[in-house]
Amino acid sequence: MPVVAAVTAGLLAPEPFEAMVLTLLAFACAAFVVPERSAWATVLPLMRAPLVLLSPLIGILALTVVNAVTGLPGLSPGEMVALAAAASASSVACYLSGFGFRRQPPLRTAVIGSERSATDLARELALVGIPGYSVVGRIALNEGPTPVGGEVPTIGTLGGLADVIETSRLDLIVLTSEAPRFKVFEEISTTCLHLPVRLWELSSFYEDVFGHVPVAEINAAWFQYILHPKFRTVAPASKRAVDIAVSMLAAVLTAPLMALCALAIKLDGGPVLFRQTRIGEAGRSLTLYKLRTMRVADPDAQWASLDDPRITPIGRILRRTHLDELPQIFNILRGEMSLVGPRPEQPEFVRKLEDILPFYTRRHLLKPGLTGWAQVRCGYAGSDVGSAWKLSHDLYYLKHRSMAFDLAIIGETFRTVFADRRFSIEPKWVPFIHGYDPLPPPPETLTAHLTELVDAASG
Repeated sequence: MPVVAAVTAGLLAPEPFEAMVLTLLAFACAAFVVPERSAWATVLPLMRAPLVLLSPLIGILALTVVNAVTGLPGLSPGEMVALAAAASASSVACYLSGFGFRRQPPLRTAVIGSERSATDLARELALVGIPGYSVVGRIALNEGPTPVGGEVPTIGTLGGLADVIETSRLDLIVLTSEAPRFKVFEEISTTCLHLPVRLWELSSFYEDVFGHVPVAEINAAWFQYILHPKFRTVAPASKRAVDIAVSMLAAVLTAPLMALCALAIKLDGGPVLFRQTRIGEAGRSLTLYKLRTMRVADPDAQWASLDDPRITPIGRILRRTHLDELPQIFNILRGEMSLVGPRPEQPEFVRKLEDILPFYTRRHLLKPGLTGWAQVRCGYAGSDVGSAWKLSHDLYYLKHRSMAFDLAIIGETFRTVFADRRFSIEPKWVPFIHGYDPLPPPPETLTAHLTELVDAASG
């Protein structure tokens, strides 16, 4: 895309060399800010396509500013439009060529681990509708009789890995935490390096394919990336600048709407604002503000749900449209929150969840947000299991956060106003996330179960 933009600018501008250099720099910086392919972009219902045009948009904006300030590269508004069209067309062409529009068969995948792990992975791929991978079998860890039947057949053992790869024509091996890592790597380095197969750890596979972290699968070693020299322990100044600019603009634009909402709540009786103590960055307490949506009742902490009987008629509208969250703009301006980050939780819930969910406190490494990756993907938590499901997304955001990711989440947040139920994913069939392990249904009922769950998830 930067090369296409530079060539186009060279053809249009009066000084071709200067135009090509400036344009190449502007669009190369934009491409650096917005990666061409991010794992999180592939699972966004709304922003997946617009993100393709984000990089050329940033590039043309940067070039427009340079053109206005310095007069270089000397392009007219019409020529700028032509340049933007060429860069956008190039970006779309790259997107179409790299995201499966050239039809390819799914990767033949085997799982090194237990029969249950292989079955759970195969079911989740079918449930979510991921077409790029086909779990054709599992590789047992020890020698012994091969189990008969099962949803995912056992196709060999770790000791005969090279033969299994060639016989089953495997493209990908997924390594679960059940497998002895050194033994697996030793076998691969000894017998398999010449074979056209790739190895992927289950936690990394989940992050790239599903857009979340399998909390039940990881251990403390997963957090080694935080100690890497390239990891930013402190949010960049640009994130705070965006928080302030967007919050001030939102405060001005929504002031009349907030006044109308406050009047409606006041006429309904009771206080307008709801104040609640939440846990924020580094475990510090903050007072979170919302428009009141529930009757004044028992002060003890309890989970809220979409159909909570405590919600008032006006509150139901405010919750459905997320207008009750608007006062948190002032939490952001005060520096207690950010636009994007994990949602702050009540102290009572934090103490409880710390005991039952591994690594729950790691989400406090980030400043809490008005919206977040968990909010646009999971909807309401509503239970301990729902909190585990959200934690898997909060940890993913902790590892993959960037300005482009934040912009995508903000854009996706507008989708949640109209389609919360349709795109929220029910977590009860995701054992790698929370360790919830129901008895498996008989194989003949699996298709019916998956169809039922897909219909429920789609509305």
